[in-house]
Amino acid sequence: MSRNPFEVFGLTPEMVGALSEKDLFSVLKSMYRALQKTVHPDVVRRKARSGGLDPAVELNLAFEALNLDKDPVAFRRHRKAFVARRPRSAYRRSQMLERELMRQKLKEDHLASAYLGRLVADHGWEAALGADSPVITAPFPLKNVRLGLLDVAINQNLKMASWSLGSNYKEINFDAAGQMTVRPVGRSRFSLAGYIRLLGTVPAADLDLMPLLDRPPARFFRAPALNASIGANGPSISVLNRISQEQFKAHVLVHLQPRVTERSYLFSLSRPEFEESGCLTLEGLVVKIEKLAKAA
Repeated sequence: MSRNPFEVFGLTPEMVGALSEKDLFSVLKSMYRALQKTVHPDVVRRKARSGGLDPAVELNLAFEALNLDKDPVAFRRHRKAFVARRPRSAYRRSQMLERELMRQKLKEDHLASAYLGRLVADHGWEAALGADSPVITAPFPLKNVRLGLLDVAINQNLKMASWSLGSNYKEINFDAAGQMTVRPVGRSRFSLAGYIRLLGTVPAADLDLMPLLDRPPARFFRAPALNASIGANGPSISVLNRISQEQFKAHVLVHLQPRVTERSYLFSLSRPEFEESGCLTLEGLVVKIEKLAKAA
């Protein structure tokens, strides 16, 4: 046959050059089955072209020449000759753009890593942890305020249950000095949170969060107050209140804001979790911001 077999299938040199051998042959097999229905003598009657092959015969010969399983040498020879038809300037330009995109991606990843490293740096943390009354403040100072948060992981894992503040509600309190205390889900008292450092918030509308959170197998916290209500039958898929550094850099960091607003996700670095897994923590979805009276 006078034409390159890839021409018979209507492919372009760019398409043939971009796909791997395995993927390209899969495409050819699918196209062969589809084209057979349009040129097979049992389906349509078509006269042979003047001076050329019958379309059905040409299609069969083309597929036989490109059968990677039976004759990989012929497949690669025809592919190399066909790809060589690409305009040299266009090919070089595409390669240059691919290299530039890769360099840009590496620069962005380096910048994100540096920014994240700055956020999680232990500025005076060791000294604070060794003190009698550790005071850890957020990079955006919060004072005389109480945050009410919805525990997103518990809410997701109990999505079939009715929502109530009693089952998945937690609070974070900041006094006049910026000292942080936390009342976790299922607890009645606040406790000092010297191991937590807030990083910032992301508006809930800006982030599809659930696919980014870690999944078990891992230690999975379930508040004691919930055990009686949900029984032994839990959901088939559960999530944890933590997110890997890679996911955080790729999806969260670009939206992170140094302030707290309602309907926003609050992220933190919880030292025990970070040291064990290297993950950052989702404190929850802020649903309430309450200003506290200043002490006399």
